Amino acid sequence: MVRITPKLVVRLIAAAVFMFVVACVLKESMKVRLGAALLGVVIVYVLTLSAETRKKKYIGRSYDMDLPDFLTHVSMFTEAGIGIWDAIERSAEIGNADRPLYKDIKGAFESVRKGAAKDIMSAFEDLSDSRKSAALSNLCATVIQNVRKGSSELSSIFASQAQLYRNERRRIAGKMADEAVTLLTIPSALVLIAMIILLLAPAVMEMFGGM
Repeated sequence: MVRITPKLVVRLIAAAVFMFVVACVLKESMKVRLGAALLGVVIVYVLTLSAETRKKKYIGRSYDMDLPDFLTHVSMFTEAGIGIWDAIERSAEIGNADRPLYKDIKGAFESVRKGAAKDIMSAFEDLSDSRKSAALSNLCATVIQNVRKGSSELSSIFASQAQLYRNERRRIAGKMADEAVTLLTIPSALVLIAMIILLLAPAVMEMFGGM
């Protein structure tokens, strides 16, 4: 379901007006003009829904794409003798602040400083629960579990996980390349279908009207 925003309403109205004008230029009947306007609204809504779905998928995949580098940095810092939480925060500072993974991890530390979370472990538990990402949940669970156990092999654990996610990143990159080709054809196909319907509508209506 797409959230109705003022920007979306403007787009829907613009699409309806555009299709209505096109039908007027083609000197179609009022029924066809109204149908064309409705079709324009449907097309824009479907494209918006598709864009929202792609955005959610992008966010989910971005965790898998960024985790290899993040875990590598954490492994390097812990290997150098830096504490796990300090290593995680430093690794988050290195990454792109606009990427969901780094933004979420820095947000977790910020919530502790502001008093929104009791401690950093609670902040990571909340982060794991609030994001629908298996990769992020696995990261949070791994950190919390090993901190509680007092594991001394955190560096090797993160290094091995970094390699696993690096393989996953290659698989996702290949899948995204295949999907990109398909996605490029969707808007053009919808517009083409709309124009075909608009051109054939008078003939169809006349045929059924004469029956």
